[in-house]
Amino acid sequence: MEATSTLLSALLAYQHYRCTTLLFLNLPKTKNMSKIPAILLACSGLLLLLVWSACIPETEEPNTVSGLQPVYVTPAEAHHIYAGPPRDIVKLGKIYTKPPLIYLNESGMGVHVVDNSNPSNPHRIAFINIPGNQDIAIKNNYLYADNAGDLVTLDISNLENVVEVNRIANLYPLTQSAYPLDYNGYFECVDSTKGIIVGWIPATLEDPKCFR
Repeated sequence: MEATSTLLSALLAYQHYRCTTLLFLNLPKTKNMSKIPAILLACSGLLLLLVWSACIPETEEPNTVSGLQPVYVTPAEAHHIYAGPPRDIVKLGKIYTKPPLIYLNESGMGVHVVDNSNPSNPHRIAFINIPGNQDIAIKNNYLYADNAGDLVTLDISNLENVVEVNRIANLYPLTQSAYPLDYNGYFECVDSTKGIIVGWIPATLEDPKCFR
């Protein structure tokens, strides 16, 4: 748009220059003086077009790109840990085995529990919702997991009733809240007033200001 406007102004300026130059160079040779007002009017018209073209507002097309967008939750939602029905695996993270079960981290969301009693037919039996989770470890009947900057200990002896038994607050830096991990490209800048970031999802961004 800017290049088109500049070209238009240049062409109009050139035509106005030619018009006025030809008029004054040929004025002494002009026998029919009645045509002079018409020529002056034409030149004036070009001048007006030149001024008008300079006043055209320049609009920029939005820079639309593919990137990542943060997923926000409230502090209450971030600390709400519970077991529920199986979910689809979207972004696989860490894997921990405790035969006959396999625990699969869903990056930023929680843990899939897979029954591997029959290795030829493993199946998901539960999902433990742990917002912001990236890493897990298991000892006996306890699962240790990061939860939006905290370290939580969960009693998983009953997968239908997972119980939080301990929490150490602010043990981990909220790197996930500053930018998406293991990613290079554009992303939506973080707005801390919207809550705690527990993950990132693909999105179409307009004029993104953040990149890594």
